[in-house]
Amino acid sequence: MSTTLRLEVHRITLERKVSDKKGGHAFFEKCNFGVLLDSFDRKNRAAALGKLWNSFIAYFNGEFLTNTDGDKAVTTTKASQSDVASVRNVINGEISGGPTNREQSIFKRKNAKDKTWKVSDDDVVSSNFFIKLWLPYDYESCVIMNQSYSNANVSDLVRDHFKKFIQKNGFRVQISSFLPKCYETKKVMSSEVVSVTYVKDNLSEGKRKLLNPFFAQYKDLKIKIVISGFRTSVGDFRKHFKQNGRALTTDIDAFDMKKDEEQNVLTTYKDEYGRTSSFRIDESRLRDFSYIYLPEEINITGKKTYDFTKIVEHTDSILETIKDEMGYNVD
Repeated sequence: MSTTLRLEVHRITLERKVSDKKGGHAFFEKCNFGVLLDSFDRKNRAAALGKLWNSFIAYFNGEFLTNTDGDKAVTTTKASQSDVASVRNVINGEISGGPTNREQSIFKRKNAKDKTWKVSDDDVVSSNFFIKLWLPYDYESCVIMNQSYSNANVSDLVRDHFKKFIQKNGFRVQISSFLPKCYETKKVMSSEVVSVTYVKDNLSEGKRKLLNPFFAQYKDLKIKIVISGFRTSVGDFRKHFKQNGRALTTDIDAFDMKKDEEQNVLTTYKDEYGRTSSFRIDESRLRDFSYIYLPEEINITGKKTYDFTKIVEHTDSILETIKDEMGYNVD
């Protein structure tokens, strides 16, 4: 698959730290994002959103911040575009980032003899990545969208630093993937199930010893039985696999697996792009996040990167779909 633009959507819930006046103990309680925005400007809501974004930019202190492994780095630069739409509580911006901490040589594709540049382990091979934030004043959840490329992704690192940025202001956040149902349905319709995995945790000592006496000492042993070699549509799989009401039709005594343990069954599907994801038999929604692939029409003509204005408009429509599914109403 050629370089493709894609989008991750995550939902963020916010909690603030409060003190129990009677016991004097501190605890966290859910709150609207207006509480966070008021900490930037209590009197001017229109200005608060812009101040939050500017504070997030300042959080990088003009440097690239790395992940735990030190092999990816992100920041914002003077060239990064942004647009703060305070009326809709939306921030559109750019993050720069990419791989670091290893030496690389740069060549022209048609000339493997002459090196044109050398990247040191202190350099960052940076690309622009689009980010969209929806921070409603009157709601406990917000949305963060991260754009990535099929061959480059810093989304986890961007979300991690945004989470740290919020937390340093005395809040706590939970981030979870959120794929709108209509996009999931489209994904399911164009995918096939390619394997089923039976998982068992915490086998008894006797069963561990039965596998091999060596395993008897490991209390946290995990067993996986993978059934593959077939391909079927997700719809047909869901319809026929549990016709008898169970995912397992027999006990697998050697592995302590019982017929009623449907929560321990994972299915893996492969989409039209060859990317795999999984869901549990006892769940109606996909367990893992699936990307939303962005259309080539939002690219800069002749390039494999986005046009800022076009991606803003396209993600605006996705946001409206998400708000409808979340049940958010401005009335």
